[in-house]
Amino acid sequence: MKKYSRVFQYLGHYRPAIVTYIITILLSIVFSIVSIGMLLPFMQLIFDVQQGTVTKGSGSFLMRWVTDNLNSLVYTGDKLHDLGVVCVLIIIFIFLKNLFLYLSYRAMGPIKNGIVTRFRIDLYNKILQLPIGYFTEKRKGDLMSRVTNDVGEIEGSVVGTLEGWLRDPLTIIVNLFVLFSISPKLTFFILLCIPVMGLVIGRLSRSLKKQSNVVAQKNGESISIIEETLGGLRVIKAFNVEGLLRGKFLDTSNALLKARNHIGFRRDMASPMSEMMGVAIFAGILWFGGRLVLNNELGLTGALFLTYMGLFYNIIDPAKSISTAFSNMQKGSSAIDRIEEVLKAPVTVDDNPNGRKFDSFND
Repeated sequence: MKKYSRVFQYLGHYRPAIVTYIITILLSIVFSIVSIGMLLPFMQLIFDVQQGTVTKGSGSFLMRWVTDNLNSLVYTGDKLHDLGVVCVLIIIFIFLKNLFLYLSYRAMGPIKNGIVTRFRIDLYNKILQLPIGYFTEKRKGDLMSRVTNDVGEIEGSVVGTLEGWLRDPLTIIVNLFVLFSISPKLTFFILLCIPVMGLVIGRLSRSLKKQSNVVAQKNGESISIIEETLGGLRVIKAFNVEGLLRGKFLDTSNALLKARNHIGFRRDMASPMSEMMGVAIFAGILWFGGRLVLNNELGLTGALFLTYMGLFYNIIDPAKSISTAFSNMQKGSSAIDRIEEVLKAPVTVDDNPNGRKFDSFND
């Protein structure tokens, strides 16, 4: 994470906005969980279960508190009235969830745009400070690629995933806390399965970084060839070397195409694979938990077990988003390395050891 230190340094200027984002996203997560939890009284009504019997004996203070409040809020004895109350509450909780989600987007938007702008400004200021000798060693096309393409890569791959790095882990942690309060045994089974998914996605992400370095390098080479061609077009036509430059540009473009295809294949594999593994874990919990419910080994009824599965499914999308974000950050890490190489370049001007020293200027 050391290479992302500059991003974290820029984040320090947006502490109030970050606090606002965390508060609003936590409220959004809470209302999302509550809206899914309303499946419990709904299924109680549909399955004609007597009120309050679903979670009795679970031994969880949280579940007893939720049950008592649901019983007092929803159940009146008139099933049609109770069903209407449940539906209205679901609409209200979904509205509140999306309201706070929108407010979190409003808080995060200026942060993401501000970080990208700071990168561009700092990079441009550094270019103005660098000595002339630096530009004789570096090709102008490569520097232009770093200012444009690499900053754009950071915007899409690194800064664009900041939101997910805050929202998705919070979603998983809060949901796991609620799942643990319902059934510790099933939740421990989930926690044992999650690291397997992380190992597979991590292996894919490491290969992305290697290919991203090739893409950034070939991108800079292609822009340099274009810049040299436009700058020396008269010389090129005078010596009739269009074919040589055309072949050079074609080789660079083909290498760039091959590297981009490899990156695309691996990046696109991360999301479907994480979803497939999540569904496999979901199916395993259905079998494992369903067997325990049928044998009365969990102290849960079918309605509460289905509510538990609905809350667990609420984790799959955030887990998939984290795996995709991790892959994107690995892809953008090479762009950060190339920009840091410019930003950390020493600003030195070599003195001529044989130069004459003037103490003053005389007419």
